[in-house]
Amino acid sequence: MCTYNISLNDALVEQARPAFPDETALQQWMQEQISAALERFLSKRKEVESEQKAMVKESLTTAFNELHSGQAKKNARSLFAQ
Repeated sequence: MCTYNISLNDALVEQARPAFPDETALQQWMQEQISAALERFLSKRKEVESEQKAMVKESLTTAFNELHSGQAKKNARSLFAQ
């Protein structure tokens, strides 16, 4: 498990502290919140990467189909020239 030092607003922590039975419970809650935030971040990042890959695949498929059917513009043909 990784350990990071983070800085938090003291006033906010003091406001939250009474909601927890002890310091250990507060720390556990913070750790769970950071873990959940990282999971959401990675999930969203994976979504975006999948969407980008799908757009590239669609663009390449369209270009290839246009080239194959002879409808491609002259400049597009050079993309597939060997």
